[in-house]
Amino acid sequence: MEQIISTEIDVQPVLDALSGTSKSIESIEKSVLRIAAKETAKCVRAAVVSSDLNVRTGELRKAYTYKVKKDGSSASVYPKALVGKDRTIFPKAMTLSYGHEGPTKRASNWYIKPRGFVQAGQRFADSGAYMDEVEKMVSKELDKYWS
Repeated sequence: MEQIISTEIDVQPVLDALSGTSKSIESIEKSVLRIAAKETAKCVRAAVVSSDLNVRTGELRKAYTYKVKKDGSSASVYPKALVGKDRTIFPKAMTLSYGHEGPTKRASNWYIKPRGFVQAGQRFADSGAYMDEVEKMVSKELDKYWS
């Protein structure tokens, strides 16, 4: 069960603005996806810090990263185990974000309250709040071209 944040992005306004430059459509799409994924990962990390966990959150906060496919078709934001650490960060992240219910053989009645930091990233990606960063990229590329 891999929970990856995914969103669809309308890149047509960006393509129109950069149509006169030397940037290709694939390059523009990849740049927009990179910005959206980077800002979404930043939002998830901020939500981890602001959640009411009563434990140290450094490992979990640092684990959230993003990756854009080479062909620029999609981007993913996901928890990745840090190098040299154990590989249990994904179950920890999902349990803390979505909650978990008991009982099990060891515990007769326990429940972990969901914190919702993955959902905060999904809401951020769906809202398009990263468009300010996209506009900065567009203006930077246009300045390169027109200067």
